[in-house]
Amino acid sequence: MAEPLSYSIKQQLATITIVVLFIFAAVSYWGANKYGQKAAQLSYDRLLTGAAYQMAENIRLQDGRVVVDLPRSAFDTLALASEDRVFYSVDIVGGIHLTGYEGLPESESPEPGPSTKSSVGQLPVSFFEVIYSDEPVRFVTVERVLKDLGITKTVRVKIGQTLLARNELAEGISGQALQAVAWFIVVALILIVFGIWLILRPLNKLNVALSKRSPVDLHPLTLNVPQEIRPLLKTINHFMLQLGSTLDGLKKYTGEAAHQIRTPLAGLKSQAQNALTEHDPGLRQEQIKRVVECTDMLSNTVSQLLSRAQLVHRLRSELFADVPLDSLIEEVCREIAVSALHRGVEVAYLGKAKVVVLGDAFSLKQMIRNILENAIQYSPQNSVVEVDLKSGAGIDGGPLLRVSDCGPGIAEEEKEHVFEQFYRSPNNPRSGSGLGLAIVQEVAAHHDAQLQLKDNFPQGLIVEIHFRGGLNR
Repeated sequence: MAEPLSYSIKQQLATITIVVLFIFAAVSYWGANKYGQKAAQLSYDRLLTGAAYQMAENIRLQDGRVVVDLPRSAFDTLALASEDRVFYSVDIVGGIHLTGYEGLPESESPEPGPSTKSSVGQLPVSFFEVIYSDEPVRFVTVERVLKDLGITKTVRVKIGQTLLARNELAEGISGQALQAVAWFIVVALILIVFGIWLILRPLNKLNVALSKRSPVDLHPLTLNVPQEIRPLLKTINHFMLQLGSTLDGLKKYTGEAAHQIRTPLAGLKSQAQNALTEHDPGLRQEQIKRVVECTDMLSNTVSQLLSRAQLVHRLRSELFADVPLDSLIEEVCREIAVSALHRGVEVAYLGKAKVVVLGDAFSLKQMIRNILENAIQYSPQNSVVEVDLKSGAGIDGGPLLRVSDCGPGIAEEEKEHVFEQFYRSPNNPRSGSGLGLAIVQEVAAHHDAQLQLKDNFPQGLIVEIHFRGGLNR
């Protein structure tokens, strides 16, 4: 039989952790890039806006002419990004170029920027990015309205800067954020590995405790384990308790069975030895008869032992199914009718109910057979063993199986002992193994049925089995 595929809880936890951390790292990387780009763009946009404001503030209208006095401080501000190229232009709205680069690009959909209040009032600001001079360039546009002696003109200041410095700043911010994330992931992995070891430690303790036990030590385990592992510990303790009970029962049963087999074997050997040395043909014949009786007794005992062993196995392993109880009783009655007639006993099945019960057909059949064989064995010749099945006549409204005989019955003080294994009444002259009614009691209890013994009148015994539930057909 192929072994089932095994898997490691530690490996599964580690895999899940790595996947979660990988997703976290990917999201952090994306977020750090976004944050770095946004922070760098905001910083350099402020530099561009500041330079454009300084230029706009130094433009005036004098005698109807626009005078541009570009401040050095504006270019010093832009020079902070030493590797970037800067483009600027000052134009009068309407197409007149005043100074700077002529023909700087325009944008059809500029990004509106925050309008900051300067020394000359609040000026509208907009941004856009284009490819200019074979490089990506970000432009800022600031417009100012000039008024003097009834003359009004609108001046547009446009400044562009390449993106080298801001990309470098964005990468630096992203790199620092990713370094922090990397350290966090390393620390998290160390803590998670330690946590996995700490979580799985109780399982290892449980494994060590079980491996150090001797094969015969079935006492409950007493370990301090987490609540999640406590059900497993309870299940193991329950299993060991059941196994211990089974082994104790097997030990007791084996000892009693050995004793029961040893007795007829001793009698068989003694009678056989006597028959070998006996010269009287009549006595020898009697001794041979006793040998046959001992052999029958031994055969019956072994048969009952094997039957009970098979029943115990089925009762522990077989699942219940719907069993037509009436058909099962009729089948058993037909099987033992011939042997009953040889003993001068008639078996009469009086039941007319059609009943289905939930159980194991094989064990129920053995139970019914043992009841009938016991009734036939103790019934006198020319008597009748009556078998009846009634629906709804049981204690809880379930089916009732009743077997009545005309034998000697069972004394009241012995009724509580006859269900014990190998019990035989000291006043019982008939041979037997003492297992028949014990098997009946075990099967009935396993099917949650109640077994009762009653006196029959004028003499005999009534065995009643009250099943719980049952389905009429």
